[in-house]
Amino acid sequence: MLRRALKNIVSLLMIVISSAVLITGVQAQTAKEVTESRLKGVEFLKSQQQDDGSWEYEGHPVGITALCTLALLENGVPVNDPLIQKGRLFVLKESEKLKSTYDLALATLLLSRIGDREDKTMIRRYAARLIAGQTTTGGWSYSCPIVASSTLNNPRARPKLGTSPGDNSCTQFAVLGLWTASRSNVDIEESMIGVARRFVETQNEDGGWSYRLPTEEKAEPSKNSMTLAGLFCLTVARASKIKSMEKEEEEEGESRAETQKEGETLISDPIFSKGLEMAGKYAAGISTSSARYFLWSTERVGVLLGLEKLGDTDWFSKGASVLIKTQKEDGSWENSRGKLADTSFAILFLRKANLGSDISRMLNGEPEKKFQIFTQDKKPEYASLSEAVKDSKSGDLIRVNGDGPFRIPHVEIDKDLTIEAGFGYDPVFVYTRGRNKLGLRARPERDPNVRHLIRVSKGTLAIEGISFQFDPPEVGKEVPWAAVVVNGGNLRMLNCSISEQNNKGMAAIQILSPTDSSFTNCFFVGGRAAFEIEGTGKQTLTVDDSILFSRKIFSVLKTSGKTVGGNINLNLSHCTIQGLEAFNFERFVNDIHIMSDHSAYKVENLGLSLLSQKSSKESRSFEGDGNVYDVDKWLGMNGKADTSITDAKSWDRFWGNKEKTSLEETISFVLRRSNNSFNHRYRPEDWELSEDSKVAARQYDLGAKPASVGAGPGFSRFRSSILYNEWKQKQVAEAK
Repeated sequence: MLRRALKNIVSLLMIVISSAVLITGVQAQTAKEVTESRLKGVEFLKSQQQDDGSWEYEGHPVGITALCTLALLENGVPVNDPLIQKGRLFVLKESEKLKSTYDLALATLLLSRIGDREDKTMIRRYAARLIAGQTTTGGWSYSCPIVASSTLNNPRARPKLGTSPGDNSCTQFAVLGLWTASRSNVDIEESMIGVARRFVETQNEDGGWSYRLPTEEKAEPSKNSMTLAGLFCLTVARASKIKSMEKEEEEEGESRAETQKEGETLISDPIFSKGLEMAGKYAAGISTSSARYFLWSTERVGVLLGLEKLGDTDWFSKGASVLIKTQKEDGSWENSRGKLADTSFAILFLRKANLGSDISRMLNGEPEKKFQIFTQDKKPEYASLSEAVKDSKSGDLIRVNGDGPFRIPHVEIDKDLTIEAGFGYDPVFVYTRGRNKLGLRARPERDPNVRHLIRVSKGTLAIEGISFQFDPPEVGKEVPWAAVVVNGGNLRMLNCSISEQNNKGMAAIQILSPTDSSFTNCFFVGGRAAFEIEGTGKQTLTVDDSILFSRKIFSVLKTSGKTVGGNINLNLSHCTIQGLEAFNFERFVNDIHIMSDHSAYKVENLGLSLLSQKSSKESRSFEGDGNVYDVDKWLGMNGKADTSITDAKSWDRFWGNKEKTSLEETISFVLRRSNNSFNHRYRPEDWELSEDSKVAARQYDLGAKPASVGAGPGFSRFRSSILYNEWKQKQVAEAK
């Protein structure tokens, strides 16, 4: 009975999700007001942090600190901001004695959101306590027992489940915390079965849920926030079940046909539909007296399911309107217990922070055709990227709803286009030989037009969350392969990975014509160069928060020997760079300007082919701030070192930098990767600064942040942050 109920629930959810578009913005006339309101709330929370990193709230110092820190993170405060790090350290400091359900759940949310590798142990410890705290009713009360994380693998070591009925508020927090912990390989299936049973069996006649469980003597009336909690918990419980079934099928080598068909069923479960109907009535009643906790509960369900409306109500527009009206002059919102929790809930609502964005894929199942033009009315689907690109129009978005690997035969882009990973997917593109313009099988050893996966010839191509594994075939001769080529137009890459492991010597990115291109949160491994640039015309390359591991990082293609002009601008910020040579430039290319801040250089030589004239800055400039150099050889021309440049100080002095913040120090990462040793299995977290590194204390201020770098988990984490919205808005602004 329970399994049938759960299956019917997900059927309704998938109908809802498949017909709704996740809206990340707000109506144009209120966007400015919403932004201003959020920022005022952010400034208020910042002003309330104590010297020890905490925020004050009686009985829940860890919970309120985690909530305030999370709200700031979701509203754009960077993870390396001292406010965030002080909040994190306070939460960790109190970890040994932590047993409050609210505190454990919120601490798990915060640490998962920050994504520090060192915190995964603590996340599992918190999860073990939450699992042990579930009662026989499937819910949670205010407190959980302190147990070792080893009980996750040995359920018999857990204490016997309590019999307290718990309450639905504690329960929804515990469910949110456990779902987040499941991303750190915590098995929550058994716990979620109990959760599903609780809400399936205790729904009130009106479709809602109450704060406490009904008894034979008395049934409490439904409450707005608890009704949303019931819908949320049922959704997570079903997603957990699907996740478990997928794992079993994968281990047994079975197909996923059953889960694929779930999205096609038209049966709607009366339990969930009644709850959704009641939620619509509550949304219609949103007013200035509505609790911010209720609004936050509404936001989580609305965003999670991709619903613009609950019932007939535009829940976000109405909620944002009342929040703006009730915000105090100091930027806060307040209830009887103070301002901190309500202010956090309010700005999380206004941010539309999706804390369960990976659930949508599980509820939708696997589409047969993986490439979808998402921005066209009928959202057509295609079996290949080439077909989707052919039928797309300028400005379209192609969503890749599958992992692959997908064989890509040198696709040409000649229009404004976005290609992005579908929610919950980690698409991998690999090279395959297709057909040339004459329809004949491609011969890359002869034809330079078929030596890549994707080439941009016109317009702006944005690629998000795609992994390129480039191991081209043996063709009998050396070929200058390139994963992505820009031969016109511009390229914007966000959270993409490009790697090789068969040592064919590809260039990850090859620029052959003037461009203004940017690369954010990218992870490049292998090849003859990370970036290879034709030194003609004006080039502007901006690389932010990226990890670059190649033989040469930036290289200018050799010319015939005459002056070819050119104006190359490289803007590097918070990058981690490892390889043989950072800057390898043709001496005849004019005007090369490099700006670099807070980047870590672990290279054998920094720029032995950087100068155009011996010991001269002629047509070259380098501005640096906050960089760290682990370098053997520094600077020169045509591969010959300038003997006057031997350390960071002389390097800094040569360029005339006034900040004098350059630092020369040994850089060590958690895993040692030798130069020229390239592999698809490498991960961004391999380049986290090791604890014994002398610059480890600067891990939040130096180099890339591995947790949000690359395709897959890095993209998923970045996509759920407000920084993703800001990146999108920037692309729209630049397109205009």
